[in-house]
Amino acid sequence: MNFYKVIVMIGKYNFYLWLIEALKRRKMTLPEIRNKWYASSKNLDQTELTDRTFHRYRENIASELGVIIECNKKAGNIYYIKKSIYDDSRMLDWLLSAFKISMLGKRIHQYDVIMLEDAPQDIRYLDDILNAIEDKVYIQVDYQSVYGQKSSYIIAPFFVRLFKQRWYIIGEEKQYSKMRILAIERILSFEVLTEKFIKKDIISPRSFFKDCYGITKLEGNEVITIGLRAFWPQYVFLEERPLHHSQKMIKSSYDGEYREYEIKVQPTFDLKQELLNNGRGLVVLYPDSLKKEMIATLEDMVKGYSTGKDYSGEGLGHDALPINDLGLQ
Repeated sequence: MNFYKVIVMIGKYNFYLWLIEALKRRKMTLPEIRNKWYASSKNLDQTELTDRTFHRYRENIASELGVIIECNKKAGNIYYIKKSIYDDSRMLDWLLSAFKISMLGKRIHQYDVIMLEDAPQDIRYLDDILNAIEDKVYIQVDYQSVYGQKSSYIIAPFFVRLFKQRWYIIGEEKQYSKMRILAIERILSFEVLTEKFIKKDIISPRSFFKDCYGITKLEGNEVITIGLRAFWPQYVFLEERPLHHSQKMIKSSYDGEYREYEIKVQPTFDLKQELLNNGRGLVVLYPDSLKKEMIATLEDMVKGYSTGKDYSGEGLGHDALPINDLGLQ
């Protein structure tokens, strides 16, 4: 693809995502869309939008992005988003966010006032994995776990997930019909096979992780109700960024010192780590088993800080066995 074609493609997708974002805010007529696009800072070349171009782009948005833009002729030819394949997910918000970030490129002169998180580092197999998912073919990987153990898997890839700047592939191991969650950056070698797999059940990322925080998942699908007490101002952050979609406030102190919440999740490694990340601003109230486990972890941390020794229980290094959470492999 030559440089000119790349520029044209970027320009088209700039308009696609700009239009979706604009119509998410409010319905508009074509003249309104045309005027707003011409005046938009996203229209880098200040190109005018013709009727023919608009309708061609509208068809492309439907076929390429899965967003259906309809016209209500009875209401005065007003355009609106009728349907999106992203209605029940955060993918559309991701696309819009990515669009905004991409536009930072034109502010290169402000590089010293823009600070971003590190991007995912190892995405070398991501395109091939997505192609294998689309074609429903097995992949073979040689893999090294976080504990240093090396294994080979033949996987039916179902979907991928990004969590804390790291991409994971989720699929079913062919030999044992067992779900695996593997960090893509820990794949040592990768091969797409020709053998197709049959997806028996529809497994979506949202349904697979619906009872989880993070990327780890207990094999037994155990879900418990966890009571939390967050102190001010920590509960402000907790409400701005809930731990889980099941989070609900059940009590607030009369003086505003604390608020109590319940979440219904699996008590995974990732969840416990996130609870600890809240520091002294959050405590576990129940169940008693989890509360005692958190207290024991904090006591071990105090011992570690006091002595400089390892009280994590994982001091065997590369010889340690992985815990029974999917994902920590």
